[in-house]
Amino acid sequence: MPLVCFTPVKARLVVEQGKASVLVMRVVVTQGDTVELANGDALERLVGVLRIREHAGFQGRAEGRASGTLVYVNGGNGTGGNGEPAKFQINISMAPEKFETLFRLAVAGRLPTRFFVDAGVRTVGRGTRGLTHVTRRGRRVKQWDTTAFRILPVTNFVAVLPVAVAELPASALGPAAPLLPHEMAESPATNAQIADLADELLVYHGETRATQNAIIAALVVIVVIVLASNLFRAFG
Repeated sequence: MPLVCFTPVKARLVVEQGKASVLVMRVVVTQGDTVELANGDALERLVGVLRIREHAGFQGRAEGRASGTLVYVNGGNGTGGNGEPAKFQINISMAPEKFETLFRLAVAGRLPTRFFVDAGVRTVGRGTRGLTHVTRRGRRVKQWDTTAFRILPVTNFVAVLPVAVAELPASALGPAAPLLPHEMAESPATNAQIADLADELLVYHGETRATQNAIIAALVVIVVIVLASNLFRAFG
């Protein structure tokens, strides 16, 4: 299932007595990631809103179950004939102990550096629908069928949080080791490469889980056959 990487640009924290707290962020697709839309537009050209809501019911929620939605909002006609631009919304429910981490970060005036959303409709034997991978000019990109699947379930949400590390004086670090030629040639991984790696890990995890389910189903069939055979011999 494809992963989409987002970067927050603005945030506000909504705390209301008697109601669950909500962290609202204005987000964009991280530079280097590409998501084509059914109407020919691209998700990276749109601005979205992410709402993370504290939800006690998600304590210990089973893996793979939907924890939110990714919604495409069509542009409308404003006053004076001006069309409103299309946008997207991400709605996430989060267990209280994990939301507490984001809450403390927001109170300190800091935002997640980026986050990944795993979205799409899973089907048995047909892979993922709604948000899929396609190849364009030899490059693999993501494609969202916003016509047939305007609302997609989100089954995984990963936030990358900033960590402040105190700088050590140069004397405490000791002499720096010289870089090898192959180390100087290497460049940092891009956001798209990180997203592809995380996507491959999820695909591997999904395939492993599917194989496990198939083995369990085969064992169940064998047990049923053995029981039926014993019953037939007993009453035959």
